[in-house]
Amino acid sequence: MARDLLEGDPGSRDFLREAEDRLDLPLRRLMLNGPEAELQATENAQAAILFHSVALLRLMSAREFRPAMVAGHSMGEFAGLVAADALDPLDALAAVRARGAAMSAAAPMASGMIAVLGLPDDAVERACEASEGEVVVANYNAPGQVVISGSEAGLTAVSPRLAAAGAKRLVRLPVSGAFHSPLMARAARVFATAWEKLPLGVLRRPQVFNADARVHQDPLEVRRLMVGQLTGPVRWTQSIQRLQQLGADTYIEVGPRRTLTGLVKKILPGAVVHNVEDLTSMNTLLETNHA
Repeated sequence: MARDLLEGDPGSRDFLREAEDRLDLPLRRLMLNGPEAELQATENAQAAILFHSVALLRLMSAREFRPAMVAGHSMGEFAGLVAADALDPLDALAAVRARGAAMSAAAPMASGMIAVLGLPDDAVERACEASEGEVVVANYNAPGQVVISGSEAGLTAVSPRLAAAGAKRLVRLPVSGAFHSPLMARAARVFATAWEKLPLGVLRRPQVFNADARVHQDPLEVRRLMVGQLTGPVRWTQSIQRLQQLGADTYIEVGPRRTLTGLVKKILPGAVVHNVEDLTSMNTLLETNHA
């Protein structure tokens, strides 16, 4: 992860040293050498992903390429706050480090998440409602792609109902707990304590938030939303639709992998979508934009 950035950009190497000092975390070793299990631990993975994303954002900003509006998926909302000039990059890393540690510590053992493929949102919602709070919708990722979260007993009980309703596939996700569900209430309280200590400014660009797929720019509202996302659903489908309503016509995913690029294509078929995950893809986009 981020190898080409660290090898090809002195500024990213400097940023990494600052990040390692701030977090007291060996990010370089984790991202370049692993071991994979340690890198994928929630408390480490979130910081590594955010570092990668923000390092690219810093380079794009230095070349005068900035978004008109922003959105992030779950933890990506912190990268969104950096792009909106409301949160310092090192403070963003400190926030997600605290968030990941809180989530890891609070995750109940007998809980998890399942991706439900091929069912409308309302069909998944009805199945979850029948679980009497044991299972909730965690992610509205795209039409026909919803993630549910809850106790092991609840997930076991709801799965046959989803299959009977016509789900094409039920895919167990490799996560350590029931994220974006009420089972993360303790994590939200712990994270809130750390989050309140970090400076957050007024957002200088409109950001659409997962909680309600609406624009919020007041720091007090944003603080509340960022805590609430730990126990509430990620409304990504609705957030992208909101961006379209606000006039967005080009969508650029910044960060490792291309997951969101694929989701946006499912939400808005025909949308202009780009992915920036390394120096090559960034340079290609910038050269095309300035051509």
